Amino acid sequence: MNVTINLTKEVPPQGSILICGLPGIAFIGKLSVDYLIQELKAELVGEVHSQFFSPYVLVGKDGVVELLRNELYYLKDEKGRGIFFFTGNAQAASPEGQYALVDEVLDTVIQLGVKRVYSIAAFLTQKPFERPKVYGIATNPSLVDGMTEWGVLPMDHGSISGMNGLILGLARMKKLEGTCLLGETRGYQTPIGQYIVDAKAARAVLDVLTTMLGLSVDMKPLEKQAKQMDEFTTKLAEVEKKVREELRRAAARDPSRYIT
Repeated sequence: MNVTINLTKEVPPQGSILICGLPGIAFIGKLSVDYLIQELKAELVGEVHSQFFSPYVLVGKDGVVELLRNELYYLKDEKGRGIFFFTGNAQAASPEGQYALVDEVLDTVIQLGVKRVYSIAAFLTQKPFERPKVYGIATNPSLVDGMTEWGVLPMDHGSISGMNGLILGLARMKKLEGTCLLGETRGYQTPIGQYIVDAKAARAVLDVLTTMLGLSVDMKPLEKQAKQMDEFTTKLAEVEKKVREELRRAAARDPSRYIT
């Protein structure tokens, strides 16, 4: 079982778009795609299982276990477009696994008529900002130029790690058009190193993506989540500031205890 894709529903070969968002920095991609699935009421049509996922299971409130997996959802929108959504509760744990998973998923949706891929990822920065900006890359220069119309800033250097970026590279190799939108985030983490979900960055990306695709989506629930995230990170920043100040004062009282 390197990669197994089980289509649980019969889907007509007319899907023209694939939107991808898997867990990554600040969970921007996953939150964005999960939110679209929920608000647009897309239907689960496929499950992706693989030995490339990390070797543990998730345990639900009822005590029942389930394997890590990726999922394909589908809907036919008001314009008659077939839209697939690719999400899940994990990325493959190894580079070869990420390549294998993305390759299989793309081959599957190509057979179902997909011609264009959109992915969502994080643009990690340490610079302060009030509202997250949205950066973008694409599979050809004309798509990059076209993104500026939507207020997207072209990303002209760096790299995108993980399946949210890799899917665009393999899409280009398979002659598909593709765009990756990256939401600006500070990548806040809890004391044990877990990323805090950045709903504000997800909202910024979805504002652009839904406008680009002409999708009507209610953003009020996401706005509420973004406000809660703002309040939490503000408190977190205040705590960090107090800790740094206390350390500074302690070092001033007894410099011999601190190594700089």
